[in-house]
Amino acid sequence: MRHTMFLAKGAVLFFVLCMSAPHARAQNQTPANVGPVVGAWTDPDTSLTWTKQENGSDVNWYQANAYCSNLRQGGYSDWRLPTIDELQAIYDPSVDIPGQDSDGEAVTWHVKGNVKLLNGAEWSSTQFTDGAAWFFYFGNRTRRHYNPLDSHIERALCVRR
Repeated sequence: MRHTMFLAKGAVLFFVLCMSAPHARAQNQTPANVGPVVGAWTDPDTSLTWTKQENGSDVNWYQANAYCSNLRQGGYSDWRLPTIDELQAIYDPSVDIPGQDSDGEAVTWHVKGNVKLLNGAEWSSTQFTDGAAWFFYFGNRTRRHYNPLDSHIERALCVRR
């Protein structure tokens, strides 16, 4: 009888593991396989999914990385800070979205997907040779690099594959 009970417990454990495994895999599927992600936009050119807005406050590069790494949105937990090339790929000079720069001056953001930018200067995961980190400015397609400890005007816009 003990042997039967052991098998029954093992069968239950096996059943639970099998039933939970597909759910875990679904969390990492691309949006094309599971439908649109709430609060996000998928770029049809790259298949990358972007959050619909930045983090909302100035942060240094380390804080930006942590923000994206810890983000839980749309049922996904694999958000990350984009590379500088990925950020530049969503720049579109034909798109005009009114906004304000860090001084409160009116500015036009040029970003695809109707992504809401409050500041327009977004950290990337790409580091410069001296350890500085690159950011991209959506007002005029500028790439710059700063000390990763600076939190002058940069924000975090997250992406996932």
